[in-house]
Amino acid sequence: MVKQNSNCNIAEIVLVLLFVENTTFAAFRFMIKYFFTFVLTFVVLLATAQIPAGYYDNTSGLSGEALKAALHDIIKGHHELSYDSVTIALRVTDQDTVDTSKVVCLYTGWTYGKYDFGNGSEDWNREHVWSKSHGDFGNIPPAGTDLHHLRPADASVNSAKNNRDFNWGVTQYIDGSGPTECYEDSDVWEPRDEVKGDVARMIFYMATRYEGDNGEVDLEVVDSVNTSSNKEPFYGKLSTLLAWNQNDPVSAWEQRRNDSIYYLYQNNRNPFIDHPEFIDSIWGTGILAEPSNHAANFTVAATTSSSVTLTWNNNDGAITAQNYLLLINETGVFTLPSDSVEYPNDTDLSDSSGVYNVSHNAQNYTWHELPAGTRFYFAIYPYNNQGNSIDYKTDSIVPQTDDSTDIQLFSPVLIISEVTHPSNKATAKYVEITNVGQADMDFSSENWYLSIQSNGGPTWRDISITGYLKADSSMTLAYSDSIFNLSYNKHPDIASGNITGNGNDGYFLYRDGGHTSGILVDAYGEIDQNGTGEPWEYKDSKAVRLYTVDSASSQWIAEQWRIESADVSSMTPKWHHKTYFWTGAVSSDWNNLNNWQVNGSAPDYPYDAGCYLIIQNSAIAPEITSPGTTYCTRIMLDINAAITISNGILKVGP
Repeated sequence: MVKQNSNCNIAEIVLVLLFVENTTFAAFRFMIKYFFTFVLTFVVLLATAQIPAGYYDNTSGLSGEALKAALHDIIKGHHELSYDSVTIALRVTDQDTVDTSKVVCLYTGWTYGKYDFGNGSEDWNREHVWSKSHGDFGNIPPAGTDLHHLRPADASVNSAKNNRDFNWGVTQYIDGSGPTECYEDSDVWEPRDEVKGDVARMIFYMATRYEGDNGEVDLEVVDSVNTSSNKEPFYGKLSTLLAWNQNDPVSAWEQRRNDSIYYLYQNNRNPFIDHPEFIDSIWGTGILAEPSNHAANFTVAATTSSSVTLTWNNNDGAITAQNYLLLINETGVFTLPSDSVEYPNDTDLSDSSGVYNVSHNAQNYTWHELPAGTRFYFAIYPYNNQGNSIDYKTDSIVPQTDDSTDIQLFSPVLIISEVTHPSNKATAKYVEITNVGQADMDFSSENWYLSIQSNGGPTWRDISITGYLKADSSMTLAYSDSIFNLSYNKHPDIASGNITGNGNDGYFLYRDGGHTSGILVDAYGEIDQNGTGEPWEYKDSKAVRLYTVDSASSQWIAEQWRIESADVSSMTPKWHHKTYFWTGAVSSDWNNLNNWQVNGSAPDYPYDAGCYLIIQNSAIAPEITSPGTTYCTRIMLDINAAITISNGILKVGP
């Protein structure tokens, strides 16, 4: 998410002034008397983002511990807020400038309503960026309520981050609300790129503001992780935070947030937002030398018809590698990477080559979407630092390996086959996915998501698809397991409260990540388009993919769907791409299910647009007697077979 610019809402300012606790009556009268002058001054200062004149005069010519001590003297003794007042203040300091009724969550960039505060799946709460257990200061002022390190965070993401140190992670964190751009390991948390520098500057602020004066906690940044197993007042990892400060410069969002905290609440500033160079002056640059050793045991661990998995062991020497650069091509000839040059990830192998960067602790990576039966070559280079400071190890023998993808005979093909919004019970809604390919799909081997976009707006929800889907079979993702079971007398394959389509919301099938990082495979609806009044609106209806569709499409194609008004009784969960055989076993009635067979027995549901009808030559021919139009997508008559239409119309096709 792009960093926001912070706008100030005057009503919010009034609210904060009225609710800041521990304010004397005299001070309150003073604030009221000079309120309008204060607001005018605040708006002017925020517009210019100006550091107060003389604020840092006492730091002139200083560096190291002397500079840190001078900064501490400047920012200590700030006005303290209660923990309840922090909630009110965050609605101002972290307001979303696109929709001012919302706040922006630190780690994900997701936005929630300002008053959606709590611990629910769609709530935000207060995140102590310097976890309060690192020093055991709790929610008590000043450290426990210091706005310079308190930020809104998605409640469940906040819980997942817990009190871990900051460092490069290994595994992408996927929340119940969808994938995030955060990474984690057993004892570290890596925030998204857009706020890495923000996090670093907050941590360095805390270590400068709190030096043990007057019974306050004494906080320190250290170059290690798992730093506070017994509530020690430490946070790490110093070298990583130094790199993040350099690679993610101060933004207008940070500057304006810093101003609002100074002028509205605490009357102190984060000096490392005003002068990020102070960090280097105190703690050093964090620039590391070239890694000592190459990776060891670089080899191919597994292959499929479309993927190759590489593994290796860290071979750390005196200087550990922060990351590895992986290269792939079909020639086996590699150009050495150049220092000071970043090579962005490139997993599109249409040009027969690719690049990927992985963190030090990963020790494995899988290349996906490779052509079957093709030999690929791989190389790995350890490196340190980022940007202009990147330093690759390219001397001595660079580890290389090679292998071929398997020959592919058959593959799964996934499509969205039904989208529902029952007219008589909207909460019985579900989405159906069908494998129309010739091979089974094991979702444990690939990352697939069904993503929903609400009203064509900024709110997305990503649902991870799990389990196993056999060829020519369907699965359902439902809003509620209990409601689905009560409505259809069966359980869905996946139940998620994020199945919330209300007739104008689009559903999209992604591989290798959710809507922000995955590959769009199939679409129902149009991205960034509200479906109300559009051809794909499905309110009080069901939309069924025609039987003839045997491949996915990243764009919605109207001709592939039939949308019709429907209630619970008209739905056909887990029932797509079926072939119906006419038997005439009990009568000539076209609508009697006992006159049809699917896989040797009577079908579970009447056929719909997702089915194929075969009329066999039988002693009793089918007869359509119902008035109106009877629809089917595809029909075949055996030789000498017949259909009698005595009342109504039979329409074949979309």
